[in-house]
Amino acid sequence: MTEVFLAATEPFSFDLSLRALAGFAPCAGGHVISGGRVRKAFLLGSEAVVADVGPASEGPGVVLTLHADRHLLPTERAVVHRAVGRWLGLDDDLGAFLDVAGRDPAMAGLLRAAHGLHQVRFSSLAEGAVYFALVQRSTQWYAAARKRRVAAELGPSLTLDGVEHVAFPSLATVAARDDADLVRFAGNRLRARRLREVVEGVASLDEEWLRTGPYEDVRKALLALPGVGAFTAHALLLRVLGRPDGVPLHMPQFEDAARAVYGNPPPSPAELRAAYGSSIGWWAYYVRTARSWQPEDTLVAA
Repeated sequence: MTEVFLAATEPFSFDLSLRALAGFAPCAGGHVISGGRVRKAFLLGSEAVVADVGPASEGPGVVLTLHADRHLLPTERAVVHRAVGRWLGLDDDLGAFLDVAGRDPAMAGLLRAAHGLHQVRFSSLAEGAVYFALVQRSTQWYAAARKRRVAAELGPSLTLDGVEHVAFPSLATVAARDDADLVRFAGNRLRARRLREVVEGVASLDEEWLRTGPYEDVRKALLALPGVGAFTAHALLLRVLGRPDGVPLHMPQFEDAARAVYGNPPPSPAELRAAYGSSIGWWAYYVRTARSWQPEDTLVAA
């Protein structure tokens, strides 16, 4: 239960991380926010470890306390520290994005409202892969509820202060289930087969390579997997792996966000990509996450 400091790349606001987590519907119920802190269970081998994360008193970053059923080795603590850092996007360098956005008049109000926001994402590759497999031809609400059931039935848990915290199971644990068993999570046989195919496919790729390999090579490898289309590949890259290089800007949710920021007509996808380059994902995250945080008088009327 030793408290440690995890540094974040400036600018960083833990308060905005909590605000973003509170509005992150796909992961609702997977963490507990209370008193300006957040608790979440992470998978360590076959066990659950609860991370208690709070604001740092000095310097950009967070303070972290781990709770487990046994003493954790330094190497094990380091694994969870890294997972927490990725979950909260602590190492994300938003400098290139902020430089372009700072010269974009339409983004001024949003940047003020979201100063220090880092991307919060799915806590593991397994959690993200399961969610984006389940959300295909479904709704966000049902996919999130089904994902919570996967965690509750297949993931280990740890009870802390009377609250049960469940860690999301590994890709291997989910992939070991046959289609008939997965139907109870997926809702029908077609979605169950797609869930198994996506999980098996993602599990066959090296996670570190997915996070650090050449973006186009990683994207093509994901697109080659059964059950993974353009939306799922981009979603995994941005919302799970934290890779902002590309976004399917032609999709309605991004077109609507651009229209709300810039007015009608908004910049075309080609114009936005030309302006923001490989940080276009951070643009997409900011305009979809923090647009509602602005005062009403700073919003552009469509």
